[in-house]
Amino acid sequence: MSTWDALSKTAEATRRLNRAISGRRLPDDALEEIAEAVESLAARFESGTERNKLDDMLTRPHLAAIYAGQYTPLDLGEGDEIEFDPFSIAGGNLHPASIGLSFVKESDERVVCTGTIDPMFAGPPERVHGGIQALVIDEVMGALNRMRGRQAYTAYLKVDYRGPAPLGVPVTFTAWVQSIEGRKITLMGSGDGPEGRFMEAEGLFIQREDLPEGSQPTP
Repeated sequence: MSTWDALSKTAEATRRLNRAISGRRLPDDALEEIAEAVESLAARFESGTERNKLDDMLTRPHLAAIYAGQYTPLDLGEGDEIEFDPFSIAGGNLHPASIGLSFVKESDERVVCTGTIDPMFAGPPERVHGGIQALVIDEVMGALNRMRGRQAYTAYLKVDYRGPAPLGVPVTFTAWVQSIEGRKITLMGSGDGPEGRFMEAEGLFIQREDLPEGSQPTP
């Protein structure tokens, strides 16, 4: 794959179709047409060469540097957008079921994620599924670690649901550094909508230990 442009275009088109199927009252003949077309396409292309996410991510120089064990904080100014993981389900433009959120650097120790969550991600009627909220705040925390040049894995994530998370309106998820103790990174998070705060979170991340020999140490 020489570029990701074709995949980006295909993923965007697939997301539009997903939202149409889940969010529109379509007649049976239209649904039958969709099913026939999708089945035909799947039969043609599902036998293609299998992709590996790590190989995909290594095509991004910054991600490749992190996976090589280098300390590489992103060179971003406050307000700049962060490419956390283009293949992720929260904000990845190369994921066919992405929620479509964006990540922005607010400060060296704080990341803000914004967007509108489509009703296809509902749990109870008119509310964002609790598991989706947990997924999003985990990725916002992951974006914060990556922005700061850390490769760390989620060891613990606690989510307190304070109220209904609204669908179809702008929402904001925020993550910030609480403390760092050796390889242990404690992050805090929150989710806010037009009616106020709907969730708070705490996450413990363990920084990667098996760095290649000669790698620059992470402060």
